[in-house]
Amino acid sequence: MAINTRIRIDADIETYIRSQSERVMGIGSDKLTAADLTTLTNRILYEHKLAQTMMRQELISRLFGWLKGVVPGIGGNSNKVVAIAPQPQQPALPTDDLDFAADFAAQFDEDAA
Repeated sequence: MAINTRIRIDADIETYIRSQSERVMGIGSDKLTAADLTTLTNRILYEHKLAQTMMRQELISRLFGWLKGVVPGIGGNSNKVVAIAPQPQQPALPTDDLDFAADFAAQFDEDAA
């Protein structure tokens, strides 16, 4: 059950609440009574609470999920195993043709001497 509590609201907030009276309750802002203003305030607060809950559940989770897909390493999934592309191997040196290498090196030894 609701408790009767009086609060004071700022003039700009009261203007906003009164501007929503036609949409929420179907009563013109000039015809609002004090009880209607209280009911209207409660309904607007409830609408804002629902909207905030929906935003938190829908938009933020979708945005965070999209962001985790775009930026790797976000969200604690940094322990992923990533396959490294195979690198081309260097050709093996011929081991049976060492005479050619020795003759080639001997040319430079004779020039230096």
